[in-house]
Amino acid sequence: MGTRDGATAAGRAAAVLAAGALALAAGAAGAPAALADGPDTPPQVLAEIEALEWPEYSFGDTDTDVAVAGYLLRHLGHFTGEPRDHFTTYTEDAVTAFQEDADLHVTGTLNQETWTALRGAVFGEWGRGLPNDSGDPVRAIQYSLAVDYGKDLVVDGRYGARTEAAVEEVQREFGIDDDGIVGEITLRAMVCGGV
Repeated sequence: MGTRDGATAAGRAAAVLAAGALALAAGAAGAPAALADGPDTPPQVLAEIEALEWPEYSFGDTDTDVAVAGYLLRHLGHFTGEPRDHFTTYTEDAVTAFQEDADLHVTGTLNQETWTALRGAVFGEWGRGLPNDSGDPVRAIQYSLAVDYGKDLVVDGRYGARTEAAVEEVQREFGIDDDGIVGEITLRAMVCGGV
């Protein structure tokens, strides 16, 4: 599935309109190359993905992305225990600690600003054979791929051939150059449900 369950046609249409505006504002160069996971991703796709709204979560919410954020927060030392789909007081405390450390507006919620800062704090590039090929960010990737995109993966934190192949499949669905590496663009597309 190219988009996650629950993505609305209106939301996709709004994202496409916003992406068009972003592409015009960005000029012919498109999105910055540092955000591109695959070197041959079309600039329009980069702009569309960057225009997607991050999902927002607060205490009591339940979604796969809450666990994804939990793995990223644990990687940064703000979360202990096993990340779950349910946004608990532990999640709220971890988000608050991250927001304080990142000098963000402290809300205790996973909002646009927090997701953007969290992505920037963790991603570079994660992939098989790269220096970043294991740990909680890989668990976050695997968990999203397994739960949101139906990929048959074990969430073991090791970026092996199966994880790489699953990333490539999802990248193709999103129109991202399928290099099998998760950087800022692929992560945002996965969390936001693609374009």
